[in-house]
Amino acid sequence: MDIDNLVNQFTNHLENKGRSQSTIVAYRKDIEQLLEHINELDSTLDLEGVKHEHLNSFVDNLKDSGQYTLKTVSRKINSLKTFFKYLKSQKLIVNDHSKDIKHPELLPQLPRVLSPLEYRALRDVARNNLRLYTMVELLLQTGIRIGELSRMKRDHVNIEHQEPHIYVEEYSSNPERIVHLNEIAHESLDRYLFKFSPPEKDKGYLFTTKTGNPVLIRNIRTAINRAFKKAGIKNATVNDIRNTFIVFQLEQGLDIELLAELAGHQKATTTERYLQLLENPPAKRTNKIKAL
Repeated sequence: MDIDNLVNQFTNHLENKGRSQSTIVAYRKDIEQLLEHINELDSTLDLEGVKHEHLNSFVDNLKDSGQYTLKTVSRKINSLKTFFKYLKSQKLIVNDHSKDIKHPELLPQLPRVLSPLEYRALRDVARNNLRLYTMVELLLQTGIRIGELSRMKRDHVNIEHQEPHIYVEEYSSNPERIVHLNEIAHESLDRYLFKFSPPEKDKGYLFTTKTGNPVLIRNIRTAINRAFKKAGIKNATVNDIRNTFIVFQLEQGLDIELLAELAGHQKATTTERYLQLLENPPAKRTNKIKAL
């Protein structure tokens, strides 16, 4: 069994299932790390010979190394479970011994939410860069994911409609949806599109490189992280902007089912966990998205 070829087939399988490129890269590194560990244990082992104790040894080694958080260890366990499930589906192994591998118990962490002082400072820092400012406002006022922002196309933006909105395409396990724009998101998009000049090789993306390709997720993250640093906001990530949108809308009384749909949560219970961050739950519910 050609291991390198098998790993390539596995990553192609992930691509066909619509997994993001960052997920595929992470899974590949995790599997290569696993195979290296197994080879160190017994260089004569093939994948059919890999048993529960070999996989447990890999997981224990990750925990004992002190290099990885429990969350990272859990992700690596997901990678190996997905890999062995794939091997069995392709009839390359008879028994899947990864099914009994336990995830480490993770202590639940409350989502980080930007304070009004922080998100206003972020907005002020970004204001001199129209593209960055529009990105920040879209994330803050709609709660879309950074990947959804990167993949957004101009024809998915409808600011001329009586109820301005954006269309978010289905991607991987994230559902398609319509997200209505509040006044700030509407104004920032209107200003950006008025001054936007499509590149020579225009591919229709809202935020593009000079070659017409979408701005990469990592480049968006880098730009916003720079803005966080310049604004003096510590220990913040791009995803905290999405958390801030969700918590703010809950504070304003937005209906939980509607908010779950807007945020692209598959279950309203995912949205409900943010309720523990509210000091005073609202007395009334509304269907209107408020501006931060």
